[in-house]
Amino acid sequence: MKRDCIVLILIFFITKGVFAQGPLQANAGPDFTACPGTTVVLGTSNVANGGTPPYFYTWSPATGLNSTSVANPTLTPTNSGNYFLMVSDANDTKAYDTVFVFVPNLNQFKAGKDTVYCAGTASNIILGSANNATATSGYNFNWSPSAGLNNANAPNPIANPTTSTVYSLTVSYGPCASLTGTVDVSIIGLNIYTTFHDTTILEGRTISLYAISPATSYTWSPNYFLQYGNTSKADVSPLVTTTYSVFAINENNGCVGMDTVLVRVTPDDELIFYSAFTPNGDGDNDYFYIGNIFKYPNNILKVYNRYGQVIFTSAGYKNDWDGSYQGNKVPTGTYFYILESGTDKGNYTGTVTILR
Repeated sequence: MKRDCIVLILIFFITKGVFAQGPLQANAGPDFTACPGTTVVLGTSNVANGGTPPYFYTWSPATGLNSTSVANPTLTPTNSGNYFLMVSDANDTKAYDTVFVFVPNLNQFKAGKDTVYCAGTASNIILGSANNATATSGYNFNWSPSAGLNNANAPNPIANPTTSTVYSLTVSYGPCASLTGTVDVSIIGLNIYTTFHDTTILEGRTISLYAISPATSYTWSPNYFLQYGNTSKADVSPLVTTTYSVFAINENNGCVGMDTVLVRVTPDDELIFYSAFTPNGDGDNDYFYIGNIFKYPNNILKVYNRYGQVIFTSAGYKNDWDGSYQGNKVPTGTYFYILESGTDKGNYTGTVTILR
């Protein structure tokens, strides 16, 4: 009888909290850093103390937690934030605590955009994105290779590479590290060369000079006895030995290049008849051209259409027929000519085609 009474008294004291272990306390643990992509455990070995057991747990928010109702849930964090813990005991007494989990956002920092520089201009290049400069204390930067950098541990180092280089950036925070990317600094030169060097032609002839280069625009000089001077292929007909230069620009990256070619001219008096011309007023091949015609000042040129009608005649022709007759343009087609040389070489006959 006495034993039963003691048991009843103990039950009464327990349910009334007589044997409580002090005030109920919740312990979510100290703030800490968690690396992206890892899993961590919230709380401590004594998440709840005091009060009257058993204890009941509620964690929030639920994002990233495997459970919100256990003492030590597993967290897979994606962003920094506070996690709130509420502990209830048998008497429905509640206690609260908070833990802040810092997740370093390593991937917010970038190596920067790939860039192309012309040889001789790749100096004082700032690597990394503008966001790198906003990094707070605790973030560590490491660039490799370090050659050519003023500081391999700066968020935005200054590079002065001598050759094309791919720089890698690794950012760390405490035990967390991430390779955030690479940036390619390319150094190129606009290599340009002509297909002829120290070429010799007979006087009155035309030669095509080709510039081989990844350029987008070309300028040949000098511009006398020169056609198509703004293309990669220039036609030249120098009367004397001439050095032609070509200046090229790649407008995509600003690179420039230049080359020269020497065209030696051997004196000759043979007449050279061009077989076609394009009288469209663009300044290139607009006239019926006869090489060395100036050496035959007493020449007489007559041009006939297919019906035998004379549509052009000139005494002392000077390469000035533009494919017109009585002020009107003659149509595209092939025309017959007779050139009286005015010398003992006699007459020359042939055809010339007009292209419009």
